[in-house]
Amino acid sequence: MKLPCAALVLLAWPLCAGAAQVTLSASTQSAAIAERIELRVVVRAEAAVEGIRVDVPAGAYDVIARSALPARQTADGRIFAEIITIAFFRTGDFAVGPFRVELLRGERVAASEQTGTLSMRIRSSLSESDKDIKPLKQLLPIHGDPRHLLPYAAGLLLLLLLAAGALLLRRKMTERRRVDAAPPLPPEIELEMRLRELRRKNLPQAGEFRHFFIALCDTIKQFLQRAYGFNAVDCTTAETVAHLQGRENDGEIVTHLEEIFRQADLVKFALLVPEKEAVARIWPMTDSLVRKHKQRREAAMAEAHVQACR
Repeated sequence: MKLPCAALVLLAWPLCAGAAQVTLSASTQSAAIAERIELRVVVRAEAAVEGIRVDVPAGAYDVIARSALPARQTADGRIFAEIITIAFFRTGDFAVGPFRVELLRGERVAASEQTGTLSMRIRSSLSESDKDIKPLKQLLPIHGDPRHLLPYAAGLLLLLLLAAGALLLRRKMTERRRVDAAPPLPPEIELEMRLRELRRKNLPQAGEFRHFFIALCDTIKQFLQRAYGFNAVDCTTAETVAHLQGRENDGEIVTHLEEIFRQADLVKFALLVPEKEAVARIWPMTDSLVRKHKQRREAAMAEAHVQACR
């Protein structure tokens, strides 16, 4: 009698360990061609589950990046999450999902679940007023054999290549001399100058919210790349915040930057029109970021001066 009971327990154990609730959400369900869309797979599982593995099938989209967030412990189990960044390169209505999610216990698959399906509408980035694409003009007939022109065409192409190479070499030498002559500005000074220039453009007042947040995020991420030493330009919002949490001890800086990037994602990908108060909050947060880094540099220079005088 004990042997069948033990076998029954062993058969039922994966089901108990794999009980889970799986959800699939997206940062936006309407985007332009090549815009990045963040998919978030969240799994609420029992404590016996130690990890998840998400199978993303091939579709009309390209997978740009994937990142798994740290698991969180709750009173009745664990919460796992993974962010999958995708992009579409053709217009239309598409379905994303379902994704198969494997619940892991060690290296063993305890159970598997499926996410739901999301509907995506991908539109063209051209508006009706764009006139970049025009019908081709009627071709002109060419009489005779044009092959005798090939040597002249090859000579002209060679001259153009030589001229382009000379210009490129001259530009590189000029830039190298400029770099050698003037050392780069400190990251916070460069950030302050670029923010001041961006603020003078008054893009939010002109209703150019998307252009404003794209320029703002590029400026801040170039500063983060210099100041904190990671490739922030190619990171998603979640990846950027994770890097900052491991490198920055000032929680206010991390919170302010996360708020700016989250607001920018809503404007860039969800085409949200932000409130005036939300835009106005950005400048005090960036001013605080510049001020704190200036204070750190001044303190470091003062400490170095004291050490040199000893």
